[in-house]
Amino acid sequence: MKFASLIARKWPVAALAGLALAAAGCGTASSTQATGAAPAPARTAAGAAASTRPAAAGPAASSPGAPSCSASAATAPSFYTAQGGPAQVPRLDAVQFVSAGQGWAAGAGHVLATGDGGHTWTSQYTGSAQLDQVDFTDATHGWAVGTNALLRTTNGGATWTALSEPCGAAIDSVHFVTPSLGYAVADGAQVWMTGGVPAAVNGGVLLETTNGGTDWTRVASAPGQAQTACFSSPSDGFLGAPGKVWHTTDGGKSWSLSFAEPAVSGSVHPSAPDIAVLQCAGGNAAWVMFLGSGAALGHVPYLTFATQDATKWHVLFEESYTESAARPQLHAPDGPGSYPGPFSAISPQAAAFVGYSPPLGYGAAPLEMAASGGAKLTKDGNVSGISVPEAVAFISPSQGWIVGQALPSGDFVIMATADSGHTWNRQYQAR
Repeated sequence: MKFASLIARKWPVAALAGLALAAAGCGTASSTQATGAAPAPARTAAGAAASTRPAAAGPAASSPGAPSCSASAATAPSFYTAQGGPAQVPRLDAVQFVSAGQGWAAGAGHVLATGDGGHTWTSQYTGSAQLDQVDFTDATHGWAVGTNALLRTTNGGATWTALSEPCGAAIDSVHFVTPSLGYAVADGAQVWMTGGVPAAVNGGVLLETTNGGTDWTRVASAPGQAQTACFSSPSDGFLGAPGKVWHTTDGGKSWSLSFAEPAVSGSVHPSAPDIAVLQCAGGNAAWVMFLGSGAALGHVPYLTFATQDATKWHVLFEESYTESAARPQLHAPDGPGSYPGPFSAISPQAAAFVGYSPPLGYGAAPLEMAASGGAKLTKDGNVSGISVPEAVAFISPSQGWIVGQALPSGDFVIMATADSGHTWNRQYQAR
């Protein structure tokens, strides 16, 4: 049903960090951390009073040429989800698999790992890190990002290293192309997790590392207000900014506008540009979800688009209740759920999207599979056992995992499917 007008409500906005990054590298050496040890306190979880990162200690701070961070420590961003308002990092908030057997899940205070496709999960890290993303390039090299820590492993998670973050910035998300080359979005004043990838709402900048995250430099040529970024190779990458997607073919030396979200032409006028959540899918292919800034009657606006060549973009679906009033010219199919949820880019041709429908009792998490580059959409019902999805990882159109919360019990669970979401098995449960 389409409505002539809707009242949009702007989400709470945190104050901008206002901290400048140096154009040159600000990283300092890391300190090795044994399994189970806690990282030094830094950013706070949302809802708590903001704290600042202390200066690096020990040899890293005193080594020749290493800049001091004591005068420009990073300020905590707030952590938000589509449900509205600041939120604490949940017990399970991230999941990634690099093969049918090897995967990791992370959240508030811990990292879990599996080597048998999730039949058994073991704890690799317990501590104070509030983790909302894991990023592995292979079975041994990985990173975990949180509101108060940046961790790295080079042995599949047997041990984790706490990395110092750049002067004047706090890293919100990372995307590594190789064990040494990676990119990060940092300095966001507010971070949304609704799309399954931490997205900086205001003030984000793009950083690059060539030594696995020990040191970072700002990508001076990158567009401003970076929200998310991903690279398919050392040369080809995308950057999401408010309502826009930028593309590079030379490793970030130059950028061109690849896509701009369709303009609002209806009766709803958002209070802020949409947040761009990107995932690369190999070559010049990418999937993007634009998260709206208003809500009405249990609905949050969102739009999804895909490209296979960084030039031609096509719409997949929308949250029709609010988006049909804001952009009636699109005529896009209905998306999964009345709220946006996490998605997983599988390949240039396939992706999995999970939504959230809180008006349906305790909530439902509908799954929608995209094939043929998004030209074919299949609604595969609800993810059984999960009411509030936090993250999803599919390694093929048939095999995937989802982490989230089950209501009304409040347990956080890992669910797995081997048949494109037609049936689900609970693999892990924690309150």
